[in-house]
Amino acid sequence: MFIVIEGIDGAGCETQGKNLVKMLEDNGKKASLIKYPDYERNVGKVIREFLYDNKDLTPEQQFLLYTMQFIMDAKMIADRRKDEILIADRYFTTTLCYQTLEGIDEKMAQEFANNFKIEVPDAVYYLNVDPDIAIKRKGGEDKEKNRREKDFEFIRKTHAKYNDLVKRQVWAKWVNIDGNKGIEEITKDIYNKLLI
Repeated sequence: MFIVIEGIDGAGCETQGKNLVKMLEDNGKKASLIKYPDYERNVGKVIREFLYDNKDLTPEQQFLLYTMQFIMDAKMIADRRKDEILIADRYFTTTLCYQTLEGIDEKMAQEFANNFKIEVPDAVYYLNVDPDIAIKRKGGEDKEKNRREKDFEFIRKTHAKYNDLVKRQVWAKWVNIDGNKGIEEITKDIYNKLLI
């Protein structure tokens, strides 16, 4: 299967993705983690410049750069989801939140995903974290913050938008996870919902 861990900056998507892979492997399942955006690839390098070096990109340029990685990875995802539990730390669902807040039309974005055959996940596990808690978590991390992580008002807007996407079940099946709990408790919660 193919699942996505999604949430606002500071929600703990990367941590949960890693923990979930370990828990699945400990229970005899084949699992692996992919992360978006992938800054090592050509397109990812431009995205990194946008996020960390304040490179100016229009909403349309952002949308195309982010989605290019999902289009390029469609066959890899389609192949791997047959034999393992493939977990993505963020995905097209992030684009549905962030770039639509920047002005990209949501209906057009979904049509684009269908037309360009972006793989639809089996489920999107949304870590629903209070924005103030997420901001505090990010502040406690000892690593460089990107433009999104520094913009507290935008973090609050993404929280509202994600909740709207979950409520309307836009593009994929969304599962709301209480992201305010402890790390291990959240991992168990996702794991238990996976097995249903």
